[in-house]
Amino acid sequence: MAEHPGAMTTIRASTAEEGDALAELRRALDAETAFMLAEPGERGSELPDQSYRFVADDGGRLVGVIDVFALRWRRARGRGAIVLGVRASAQGQGVGRALLNEAIAEARRRAMWRLELTTMRHNQVALGLYEACGFEVEGVRRSSVRMDGGFVDEVYMGLVLAPPGSAEMGDHLGDEPA
Repeated sequence: MAEHPGAMTTIRASTAEEGDALAELRRALDAETAFMLAEPGERGSELPDQSYRFVADDGGRLVGVIDVFALRWRRARGRGAIVLGVRASAQGQGVGRALLNEAIAEARRRAMWRLELTTMRHNQVALGLYEACGFEVEGVRRSSVRMDGGFVDEVYMGLVLAPPGSAEMGDHLGDEPA
C-alpha cells in the first residue's frame, strides 16, 4: 500500500469484493472521458463477438490454425488481432499463407477495417509472410517475451483493410456479419 503524495488517497491492490464498485468506476470513467475504449453506456452490453477461426486440415490431421480475435467495443469494432500457427511438418508448403489469406478475406466479408499481429523479431519467415500479405511494421515491443533464459523483442504489424470513414468501409460499427 502506498499513500499518494499530497493527498489522502491510498494506492492498494483491488479485492474480489469490489466488483460492483469497480464496475461503477468504469462506467463513470466511460462517461467522463473520450479516452476510454468503451463509450458511455456500452459497458456490460458489448456488441456480439465477431471473432473467428480457420484451420488447415491435411487428411483429417490439423496442421495449422488462425484465430482472429475481434474487439467488441464500438470504437474498435472492425479491428481484429491475429494469432497464427503451423506445425513444423507443414511449414514451407503455403499453409500459413493460405490461412492468412482466408482470414483477410473473411475480415473483408465482415467489413472489418484493420487486422494486427505480433511476431518475434528474429522470426524472419513470419515477417516475410506477413509483409508479403500486406502487413506493415508499426513498431517494436522491446523485451516483450521471455525465451531461452532471455528476452525477445516482438514486431507489431498492422494491415488496414479499408481506411476508417471510406466508402469501402461504410458505417459497419454495429453490423453483424452477413
